[in-house]
Amino acid sequence: MSKFAIFYGLLAIGLLIVWIFAQFQMVYRAKSNRLWQAMMTVAALILCGVTVVVIGDLSDKVTGLGSALILLVLAFWPKGLTKNSVVANVNTIRQFAAISKIELTPVESVVELKFFAGEMQIAKLKFNVAQKTLVAFLQARIPKKRLVINKG
Repeated sequence: MSKFAIFYGLLAIGLLIVWIFAQFQMVYRAKSNRLWQAMMTVAALILCGVTVVVIGDLSDKVTGLGSALILLVLAFWPKGLTKNSVVANVNTIRQFAAISKIELTPVESVVELKFFAGEMQIAKLKFNVAQKTLVAFLQARIPKKRLVINKG
């Protein structure tokens, strides 16, 4: 087996372990994009099918199945609030201390939170949680002046 296949397999397993850890850290989960999840799942299934059907050596199979696993982990990456941070996607994980402002806006049946670092919006998440619950959770973690509550 090639060094690349070993690296890729270990990368996929490591990402899966981080994903499992992130799942257990979520306090409030944000709504996820079902279309994105469906497209990534279909791509992963096609990749698995092609990997299994196409005759190749073990390196090819490890690389193909590792790629499919990475697609699934990225598709179902948890979004939401942990005890001390906001997780919007794989590359947007911020501690509450690094967030300069959070705007909370009720929109129809959900509560929308916009997170800012300086003047730049870094994430927007929608929650099916009561506004009072989210306000109480956030006020316990950030100064009140950094939480802006808009009328819907």
